[in-house]
Amino acid sequence: MIIQNEIITSRQNPAVKWAASLQSKKGREESGCFLAEGEKLAREAASARLPVTHIFISEKRRAQLEGELLSLFSENIYDKTRLYVVSEECFCKISSEIAPQGVITIIKYLDFFKNKDIIYKEDFFLAPNERALALFSIRDPGNLGSVIRSAVAFGIEHLVLSGDCVDIYNPKTVRSAMGSLFKIKVTVVGDFISFIRSARALGRAVYSAELSERARALGTVALKRDSIVIIGNEGHGVSEEVSLACDAGLYIPISEKTESLNASVAAGILMWEQSKAD
Repeated sequence: MIIQNEIITSRQNPAVKWAASLQSKKGREESGCFLAEGEKLAREAASARLPVTHIFISEKRRAQLEGELLSLFSENIYDKTRLYVVSEECFCKISSEIAPQGVITIIKYLDFFKNKDIIYKEDFFLAPNERALALFSIRDPGNLGSVIRSAVAFGIEHLVLSGDCVDIYNPKTVRSAMGSLFKIKVTVVGDFISFIRSARALGRAVYSAELSERARALGTVALKRDSIVIIGNEGHGVSEEVSLACDAGLYIPISEKTESLNASVAAGILMWEQSKAD
């Protein structure tokens, strides 16, 4: 690890400005890197041997954190990782947390996250019998992170996102996923309908979570290990086109006192139901 011993105090420092730019999707895409805030994510990144390029620690937390970080990132793969100590003012410029923990790791985009456009049966990307969950137009980064965390907990191996979902590397998504982001494959597809059609052509049943007359109650459909459930947008659910492309719709029976469930809560219930197929 390359240690920058001089404490950075200027918010205009190039390293500070660059790290702060990663709060935006444009900045992340230009650099191919993303932010992971907090001690837990630093430990998870080291445990997964992720490509960490930079680590920023606040001057205030240096005494408590520097020794552990040097130990965590002591392998040869981190020989070129740069460790910066910055003033509280500089750290707050980089951080998006209300109460920062004093450490931020910067990680290169992960190679188990893929982007695909049109999907055909011949090049379908899910492995046989691989457990998958699909998300359509999820816009809230906290919801996406919560779904990822639950997906890993329930044994989902592959997450499929429509192209208009919130950025997987959004700092709030990374934080909400609590390290689970580093343990699951993610594919973003440009043509979501072609994904559904290709999955069905290969014999996978595809269901959309929806509140409609055609939807069937959860528990009346035998979800299999290779079934795919689609969770829709927080406010509008799945589109009619997506709904009609699926084998059927599914709904979770709930009390009449409320209209619907949060998208991440609904996803967790559906994944738990599917986990019984193992």
